[in-house]
Order: sequence, then structure tokens, then C-alpha cells
Amino acid sequence: MDGASKTHNFSDWMKHLWCEILFPAKDIVSLEKGKLSHRLILCFVAITLLFCRLDFSLFEPDETRYAEIPREMLANDEWLVPLLGGEPYLDKPPLLYWLTMLSYKSFGVGVWQARLIPILALFLCLILTYELGKKIIGSVEAFAGTLLLCLCPGFIIMGKLLVLDGLLSMCVLGALLSGLLAIRNTEFSMGWWVASGIFAALGVITKGPIAIVLTAPCFYLITKIDDRFSKPSIKAWGIWFVSSLLIFSPWFIMVAIRRPEFLSHFVWEHHVMRFLEPFDHQRGVFFYVPVLLGGMMPLVFILWPWMKSIQSVQPEQRSTRSKETGFLLLAGFWCVFFFSLSGCKLPTYILPAFPPLALMFGAFLVRNHYLEQKFTRLVAGVCFILLCFSQWIVLPWYADYRSPMVARNIVNDLCKDENQEVACYPRECNALAFYLGRDDFKNFRSKDFDEFREALLSREKTVVFCTHRHALQGLKQLLPDMLEVHQEYRINLKEPGFLPKDLAKKVPKILGETALGLCDIAVIGHKAPETIRTASYKPESVGRKSQTPSKPR
Repeated sequence: MDGASKTHNFSDWMKHLWCEILFPAKDIVSLEKGKLSHRLILCFVAITLLFCRLDFSLFEPDETRYAEIPREMLANDEWLVPLLGGEPYLDKPPLLYWLTMLSYKSFGVGVWQARLIPILALFLCLILTYELGKKIIGSVEAFAGTLLLCLCPGFIIMGKLLVLDGLLSMCVLGALLSGLLAIRNTEFSMGWWVASGIFAALGVITKGPIAIVLTAPCFYLITKIDDRFSKPSIKAWGIWFVSSLLIFSPWFIMVAIRRPEFLSHFVWEHHVMRFLEPFDHQRGVFFYVPVLLGGMMPLVFILWPWMKSIQSVQPEQRSTRSKETGFLLLAGFWCVFFFSLSGCKLPTYILPAFPPLALMFGAFLVRNHYLEQKFTRLVAGVCFILLCFSQWIVLPWYADYRSPMVARNIVNDLCKDENQEVACYPRECNALAFYLGRDDFKNFRSKDFDEFREALLSREKTVVFCTHRHALQGLKQLLPDMLEVHQEYRINLKEPGFLPKDLAKKVPKILGETALGLCDIAVIGHKAPETIRTASYKPESVGRKSQTPSKPR
């Protein structure tokens, strides 16, 4: 009895806190339609920041991987199973790969063609933020929130890169805002609810079940603590999940039939175990606090006033906090909270939290008259200028400076013969495969050294791309007596010529001294031809070249 009473009291207390104190206003959306001037300003800012300088070097390892996979799929006319290095790559679903393949087919294989998809996804995300946001919190509020989102360096810079999270953010936002439009009134809207399920399904085809994890709990929690929202029935939930299943399940079923190991690898290893017992990208529980503050830099100037406002019981302050802004805060917080619990963390993972939080803070700026202040406009102007500088100059320079293809002349000279055997050790370097248009690069890890040695012994000479700064030194010590290094090249960063000499000397040390993902190149061969032997190792993909002319332009 006592336990039940306490649970009941806690539930009532939570509802009272949320509905009566934090977000008491029911509906304060203005009837004003979206202004043409708002759309023009947002389009100008978005196009200036997003569609500039798309051709700078791809970052190793993520961007090069997601550019190389669709290139290999297109070259082999494979639309079902993703390929990397000529072998199945079952870590992620294919929506980004499919869209990038369409971009390659339309415009050719290249860097800007690969980045076009995340850019368009981010642009569509901004459109959804404004167009659906004005139905939820009002026209001016949606304009302020979308403009704030445009000025968030984390959203623009991280979302612009060729990774899955920009496209996922668009899908998650569509699911969240469509679902909110379905439940925000007493009359439930099945049309918006089905649209939410479709967006969630697209998110699943982009990055897996995480799209459902970031959306469905938000609808469940908000209807549990706030009775002002329509509570979806069991039938409605069934329709939401069925509409999602009809879209994403066919690909999963077909891949599982062709590759029986897919489900255990994809679901268990890369979603369950990666969350519970991470095998890479391990960070502390507070990792996302500085990521969020830095990624949404303009919020630093209004965070303290917002915190004071959210706890205020003054009538004029309470009237600005609507149930819709409460949902937006819940959606953004849930994303950050969920990934904070995960042992595997990357900065881009919380990108889906940015749009709902930006809309919430946009409503705060307008309803508390901060948007009219000169200081707010000054901060927005400075952020825009800094973002332009970073997008047009800093980011492209850094990407080109650290690119593995900084040694392009050496790489091209060593690999000009397409029959020349090549290998990466101890990690892959997908930039080389992408820029050379080859899918026969064999990647060997340290644990595969016995296999690597057999491959070296069976070849007259092998070009080895060493992807760790100490890999070549260790490799020399482990080589059999009949092998030797014929040539070697150190991929050191050069001192930037545009900086003062003292500062230029420090830059390579600060940035890592070598290119990203490529430290040394070595040509390894036999001391005498008669020592070449037929190895027991027979790689599946070595010697297989792209079937179509798909070298990046």
C-alpha cells in the first residue's frame, strides 16, 4: 500500500511540476502565416553556409568510408548489400548509400557529389524546422529557432560532413514534429501520425533502430506526464509501427536471406553490445555537455536567462512556456540523455537534438523580447561571419592539409599500374581506394599479421600504406629475412607557409605531424626472386577492379 501510494504521489507531483509550473501555457501559437522575408533570409543564410566549398578533401576515416561504399556498390551494380574493399559491409543500413549512388549516377563520382546528399538533407531539415515549427510554436518563433539552428556551428559543420547523422537528424525531426502535430490537440490526427511513422522508418533505413529509440519514447513520455496531449491508442501505435515496418523491413529481410550473419552482426554487435559494452569511441558520461554547449554556441548568451525564466512563477514568464516547448525540450534532452548513457560516443551522435532545442530556444527569444534587442542581432551577425570564415576557409584548409592524398603524387606513381598489389596496415585508409577508384585494397590488422606475412611472401612486391605512426617501424622488425623494404616515404605535415615561421613550426606538432589515416608508405619485396612462393592465403577480392569508370573527379 505504501509503495503504491508513493508511486501515485510521485506521478501526481511530476504532472503538477510539468503542467502547472514548468510549461503551463496551453496554446499560444500566433495565427500569422509564414512571411516571405523570413523564408528568403533563412534560404540566404542556409545556402551561404551549406553549399559553399563542397569539394575539399574527404575526412578519414568516416567520410571516405561513406563515399567509397556507394562507389563500390555502383561499380559492381550492387544495390542490396553494401560493399567496402570488395567485401560486404553490414554495419549500417543503405539509405545514405543509395542516395549517394544516385548522385554519382547523375553527376559522376567525386567529392562534392558525395557531400551533396548530407547537404540536401540538412537543407530539408531546416525547411521542416521552419514550416512545421510555425504550426507548433508560431511563425516568428519558428523563424528565430531556424535561424538559431543555422548559426549553430555543431549542426552546420558536423551535419555538412558525409556521415549518417545529418540525414538521420532530418528523419528524426520529421518524425518528432509530425507526431507532435498529431497529438498536440484533443482531437488526434491520424494523418500526421502516419507521417511520423514514415519519417521514423526512413531513419531506420539510415542508421538502424536508433531512429525509433529517439522518437517513440518522447511521445509515450509526454502523454504520460501531460494530459493536454492526445494519447495514442494501441491501434494508433500499431499503425505507427506497421507503417514503419512496411518501409524498412524488406531490405533487412532480403539482406538476412543473402547474408545469414547480418542480423547478429547488425542488431546484436552494433546496437546492443555497442551500447552496453562499447568496443570503440569510449567516452565519459559528461562527454556531451561541452559538445552541446560548443555545438550550439549562440545559446551560451541566453542560457542563463532561460534557466532563470524556466523556474520563474511570475505570470508574464509562465505564459511564455507552452506545452509544445515542453515537448521540444523533452525530445532534445532525451537524445542527449540516451547517448550519454551509451559507452560508445561520437560528437555527431547528438545532432538530432539540435533542431528541437533550437525551436524551443527560438520561442524563448521571441516571447521574452530578446529577438528585438541589438545585442542579440550583434551576436547573430558575429556568429554568421565566423561560420562563413570557418566554412569557406578554415575547414577546407584543414581537410586538405590533413588529407592522406597530400602525398597524391607518390601514391599515383606507386599505384599507376592497376595490377600492382596494395595493402593497408594496421587499419584501412579508404581515401586511397576512393581517389584511385579501386576496390581491391586488402586491409590487414595487427591480429592478422600471419595472413599479412603470407600475402607479402607470395608477391614480388607490395605497396603497403602504413596507417599508424609506428606501424612501419614495427613492420620492419617483424619482416621475414627474405623480405626487405625497397622504398619508404614519410607523410609528414608541411609547415604552413602563410604563418610566421615560429608559429608554422608548431602547427605540424599540434595537428599530429602526419596526415589523417596515412603515416608512411613502403614498397616491400623479396631480396631475391627465387624466394617468392605460392602462399596458402588467397584473398577473395584482390585483383578485382571496378567494373565501371568511376574514379573521382
